[in-house]
Amino acid sequence: MRRLIAICVVGLIFTLCTPVVNASISYGTPSPSLSPIFGTLVNFDDKAVGTPVLANDYVYLGVTSIVELEGLGFFGRYNSTQSAPCYVGTGSNGERGSGGIPSGWDGTIQIDLALPASMVGIGIANSMGGSETLSVYDSGGSLLESHTAVAGANVYAVITRSAYDISRFVISGDFFAIDDLQFDAIPAPGAILLSSVGVGIVGWLKRRRAF
Repeated sequence: MRRLIAICVVGLIFTLCTPVVNASISYGTPSPSLSPIFGTLVNFDDKAVGTPVLANDYVYLGVTSIVELEGLGFFGRYNSTQSAPCYVGTGSNGERGSGGIPSGWDGTIQIDLALPASMVGIGIANSMGGSETLSVYDSGGSLLESHTAVAGANVYAVITRSAYDISRFVISGDFFAIDDLQFDAIPAPGAILLSSVGVGIVGWLKRRRAF
């Protein structure tokens, strides 16, 4: 029994302390043919075009907060021909007035997750401004990775890490909107423990059979 407990503890420690390596950014296909599909999806289509995006709109899906940090324009849902019925941005009045395209839709959107993730994805609608910057942070607010998204009329960008350490996702740029947020939140502590116990039991059984 003591051996089983020891194996389970080692399995749990290994699960929680997996070394972290640099993230990678990749590109899939934006809506309406969204790919890849993983984890939890927030498509922002739950409310009508013209309604604001409130910080706590998606708490029930595991998004602690979603805010536009620069206070530009009207942070809400807008009619989308690229990803119908709507995407999210600051609108034509969201202009910071410092370079780029003077047509609004500027901003910095910060998304905080209730549980850390190892993978986050976002659709970026962008046909005129410069490339957007995508940054991920850990639970202490430390920057983990920052990437410049490839420019394009509409792209789907995915950041992947080897451990569940992404607690904040920030998208910043000139003339852009976002849609189809996805993330794979870390399993609940009970699920991690159960998984570790399962690994420990399998190891214990193999050892018994060996004797």
